[in-house]
Amino acid sequence: MNGQKFIFGRPVEGEFFTDREAETARLKANFQGGVNTFLLSPRRWGKTSLLKKVMKEVESKDIKVVFVDVFKCRTALEFSEVIASAVLSQTASRTDEFLENARAFLGRINLGVSLSPDPATGLDIRLGLFDEEADITNALLTPQKIAEKKHIRLVVCIDEFQQIGEFADSLTFQKELRTVWQHQQDVTYCLFGSKKHMMESLFDTPQKPFYKFGDIIYLKTIPLNYWLDYITSRFSEAGKSISAEQVISICETVGYHSSYVQQLSWYVFLNSSEIVTEDDLEVGINELLVQNTALYESWTESLPAYQMRYLMAVADGIHEGFSSAEVISRYRLGSSANVVALKKALLDKSLIYTEDKKVYLSDPVMGMWLKK
Repeated sequence: MNGQKFIFGRPVEGEFFTDREAETARLKANFQGGVNTFLLSPRRWGKTSLLKKVMKEVESKDIKVVFVDVFKCRTALEFSEVIASAVLSQTASRTDEFLENARAFLGRINLGVSLSPDPATGLDIRLGLFDEEADITNALLTPQKIAEKKHIRLVVCIDEFQQIGEFADSLTFQKELRTVWQHQQDVTYCLFGSKKHMMESLFDTPQKPFYKFGDIIYLKTIPLNYWLDYITSRFSEAGKSISAEQVISICETVGYHSSYVQQLSWYVFLNSSEIVTEDDLEVGINELLVQNTALYESWTESLPAYQMRYLMAVADGIHEGFSSAEVISRYRLGSSANVVALKKALLDKSLIYTEDKKVYLSDPVMGMWLKK
């Protein structure tokens, strides 16, 4: 085992992955059974870690999983091009196979492309499509054509899928996507992203093209019993002792947010001797706030005063009843109509999320920072 005991800031795997047993089993069954899936949670709750774990477990000679990030896509053409490129490159063993399939399935392509091998995903070759409807359609049909040619089931995992909601004439493109994808018998799609509110807006009513497109998995926080076993064992392996009460304090301080549980545990680990003290916890918490201050400043420096005061209300533990006279007066939110507008604006910025009609900060540590 290497010297690192806790992982944060990037996907975790192997010994650093804990729990998600139910979600792993369900997602694995969906991939193997051909069920499309929406995977939802606030950012940095472990969606990518979970997906990469399941990808490794389901891949076989009969199932191939393709992972693609569409965050930089700003048009339907770019989205379709990136999807086709990822499918072609991650299912090809040679450059000439990629080009052969690209020509066969896409017709015209711009051959002035750059070839940049990526050891993590195999060949990463970007296509250059012409901006015509036929090219978009051909690109969207590529996963099924590849699956048929190779006699496999293809699972396409698309990160930052909420970006399609920002495209020009987005609704028309969503309808086209749904129409094409629902007829692909050998391809399964897993759609997820870092903006839970925007993801939900794509399928939240019967009028939306992706309504009832597939199974919806909401990630919850990892229960305390898993964190107790995980954190105490990591300390114990290094000859250190941390009490159950201190583990509970770490989890509760960061609202059981997976990435922050790992990060705070690491800072406490670094600052402690053989037996963890309350001072070690306090030093760890201060370090966590210091390390994230620049991030929180960038998120909040341009926010209007009303939005900042709404965030302060949530940080103070107000999760509902924002339109009450007491809350409006206490936090100077203006009016009931203004409260509605503030909630929408902060949801769109992914600074808050809703669950069971209650409002929470997407980043619980930012709440601590706001109050400090």
